[in-house]
Amino acid sequence: MNQPPEESYNLIASSVSEIIGVKGASQSLGVSRATLLRWIKAKKIEGFFRIGSKWLIRKTDFDDFINKKIKNET
Repeated sequence: MNQPPEESYNLIASSVSEIIGVKGASQSLGVSRATLLRWIKAKKIEGFFRIGSKWLIRKTDFDDFINKKIKNET
């Protein structure tokens, strides 16, 4: 059979590990899932995207959001 090269599996695995769901993001921020969903819909936090019914964010976008908030508070 025709199988994709090994590198493509590594790319997929590393891409998935760089994504955070609403549950993980809300726990990291110390807010409820409902609050985070309100922020997403109000565009107070950028970078979230939907796949099916799930909201996801790239870890780099999440880290940028946190760093921006830290800079604004100092």
